[in-house]
Amino acid sequence: MTRHRFRQLRYPFIALALISGLLALHDHYRINTSPVAAQRVQTVTIASAGFLPNRLVFHQGETVSLTVVNTDTRPHNLVIRELNISSADLKPSQSTTLQFTASKKGRYPFVSDTPGYPETGYQGLLIID
Repeated sequence: MTRHRFRQLRYPFIALALISGLLALHDHYRINTSPVAAQRVQTVTIASAGFLPNRLVFHQGETVSLTVVNTDTRPHNLVIRELNISSADLKPSQSTTLQFTASKKGRYPFVSDTPGYPETGYQGLLIID
């Protein structure tokens, strides 16, 4: 190769070497972005018949995103007293999302207590296994 031709190709060779080096480093130093705990998304509808579904099962350690939707004509909420989890009172057609970690195995009843006491027919069971 002539000296002039080498000078013309010098920058493309440098660029090729840099890109190859960066690709090699990229594969070697790949960052693990997977979440620590599993994410579970669940929706509970509050209807005139009560909670649908009225039985929820999660695994210990899961991060839970529980969306509560009120489709009834009266205000309701969702309360799991033993886990200190509760939603605000939801007017008809309102919804909210509760997020928590299912950390303690057990069976936990949940209710709607908007009038200040557990409403008849508005109850369910959350199971963490």
